[in-house]
Amino acid sequence: MVRAAQRYLAQCVLQPICALLAEEASNKLGTPVKIDVMRPLQAFDAGGRARALGAIVRSLAIAKENGVDIEKAMSLVD
Repeated sequence: MVRAAQRYLAQCVLQPICALLAEEASNKLGTPVKIDVMRPLQAFDAGGRARALGAIVRSLAIAKENGVDIEKAMSLVD
């Protein structure tokens, strides 16, 4: 029952919001961004990956705003 209540909110509420966020991030970063909330929700932030991803996206957006070559920067990161 809980899982049904989770993927429905994820599918009907979160996914449209994430589509808007992905569009905004794509515009700011100049590269396609895809956000998928349909995968198991409880496993995503294991080990702080969600927070780390958020920090990376924010950093890339700030770098792009300040004229940093994103492609070159990404080649330096594994």
